[in-house]
Amino acid sequence: MHRRLLLCCALGAACVFSNLVSTCHGASAAAVPAASPTPSPAPSAPAEIGHVTTSDRRFEPVDLTSRPTFVIDRAQLDAMGAQTVADALATLPGVTIYRYGAYGAQTDYGVLGATPEQTLVLLDGVPVAVGTTGSIDLGSFPLGSVSRIEVVESGASTLYGTSAVGGVINIITAPARRTDVALTEGSYGDRDARVSLGDGRIGFSYERHVATNDYPYPALNYPAMAFPAGVRYNDWVDQSDARLNFNQGLGAGFALRASAGLDAIDLGVPGRLDFLSPNAVQRTQRDDASLELSHASAHSTLSLTLAGSHQDLVYADPDYGGEGDTYDGRSQVSLKDVISSERSTFVAGIDLSRESAALSLGPFGPPPNFGASASQSAAYVQDQLTVAPGAEATFGLRGENDAPHGSVLAPTFGGLFHAGVLRVAGNVGESFRVPTLDDLYYPGDSNPKLVPEKAQNEDVTVSYPSLGGGVSLGWFGRSGSNFIILDDNYIPQNVQRASLAGFVGTAASRPFDGFTADLSVSDVYRALDLVTQSRLPRNPVIQASLGLTHPFGAGRVAFGARARIVGSDEDYAFGAGPPTYDAFTTVDAYLRYKLQRSAILTFRARNLGDERYAAVAGYPAPGRTFWLELSTR
Repeated sequence: MHRRLLLCCALGAACVFSNLVSTCHGASAAAVPAASPTPSPAPSAPAEIGHVTTSDRRFEPVDLTSRPTFVIDRAQLDAMGAQTVADALATLPGVTIYRYGAYGAQTDYGVLGATPEQTLVLLDGVPVAVGTTGSIDLGSFPLGSVSRIEVVESGASTLYGTSAVGGVINIITAPARRTDVALTEGSYGDRDARVSLGDGRIGFSYERHVATNDYPYPALNYPAMAFPAGVRYNDWVDQSDARLNFNQGLGAGFALRASAGLDAIDLGVPGRLDFLSPNAVQRTQRDDASLELSHASAHSTLSLTLAGSHQDLVYADPDYGGEGDTYDGRSQVSLKDVISSERSTFVAGIDLSRESAALSLGPFGPPPNFGASASQSAAYVQDQLTVAPGAEATFGLRGENDAPHGSVLAPTFGGLFHAGVLRVAGNVGESFRVPTLDDLYYPGDSNPKLVPEKAQNEDVTVSYPSLGGGVSLGWFGRSGSNFIILDDNYIPQNVQRASLAGFVGTAASRPFDGFTADLSVSDVYRALDLVTQSRLPRNPVIQASLGLTHPFGAGRVAFGARARIVGSDEDYAFGAGPPTYDAFTTVDAYLRYKLQRSAILTFRARNLGDERYAAVAGYPAPGRTFWLELSTR
């Protein structure tokens, strides 16, 4: 089994999360914890709303950042019934989600045409990708303690370093402010129990999720291979997740944020239809802890963050290859200062991190047969200046040393202009991604001579916040070199050059008789491999999401529906012949009824049209599914 296939199986549904306390609350990290933006009553257009912490690595109004940023808050997560981070992100413009099956199955992701390795995922402002693959699995990433998710759709290596090529996904947690419970029963033995309790200063959340996931699939025909209809087996999942959050002002401008989390997930790994693994099992456990101490004065907020995480992943297949064990560890220390004046906001910081990995392949060799580590040290600065009334300019630079790769510089320039209701923002900068530990050291399938990928990013967004519920249109472009791909012998090489460009548009209506409609469209009209002159895989030309919602308001009933359209894509997974084009349309709906003030009964249906497809060739998706939920919010 070659390296990528082994990793695909071994990481089939690893829940990777490391709750690290936010370093981005700016002056709000004073003695009293910052209040969150007012939640939306129901899923709405993924509008750029409220205050954010991710765009410029500080707490700020979203209309004062030049980077396009979209927010999903807790109320939206509850109304849409999202079970995982991937569920929540699926309807955002510019975000691609590729699922390998039902709940628990591996899920790939990307922002603006980037791969998972080129999309940085943060937990409370700190990277959480494992060192071996450079990515995490969002398809089983739980939402119990999540208060909001922010997605920055712009290259952000100046502030965050490696992997922030297409954008940044920041999963933000917070202590619960009351006691909430939810119980869910669904199709294919899907059951979920969640509880969270707290007083806004200290909070605890726990979630238990199990599913059998034995679902039928139709006949699937590919250019070089065909599969008859059948039933997906060995796709079960059993997951438990717990997290403790603490957020307290200490007086004299000091504040302390801390958290600790533990996640354990066991699951079956059914394999691709041409390489079934009916007895394969994967067990993953990840624990993490973090602490942030901050001090806010009149014009400065200084914060120190210490964080660490560890993941053990055991993949066992008695039919093919025996057992493989992977161990990943990561630690980070960050020091950041946000200095504000009448016409300037200056952010400066230092990031020091180290990641390590060990892999035992059981019968393939004497354990351990792979062990490696890498360290990063970086300093960054960014200054946002008011150059005229309604006009801002941003300049930034990051210098990073990634041992053993060497040093990288990543500059950026941004601008923001307001003219009445018209808002125009844009950015130009460089981003990069360093090779993963697997790329450099995996036994037999690695290349220690790899150098970091580099890309040039541009984006511009025009928005009219007062037109209806808000309208925006953005353009992005990215060109890069030294992109890492596998050659014919599955050895990673710095050979690919690529060029991407596209549009991202959103629109929402004002509430009318209790109803709100929204639309988002992404058009990646160019995703070109400049070496082969072919379209980059996993880049559908068109994606669209259309929603209609009616929140509770003063009544007892709330409901909504959303259609998601994913256009054609290329997948060369089955040998020679023309590429497989994957396109599908799904419709989800929900109906909620307030039994009493803190008791809500919800009926949910997903894929109402029973669309039968395989978003990833050889991995059929489940058809129509239903859930019944009783919750307190």
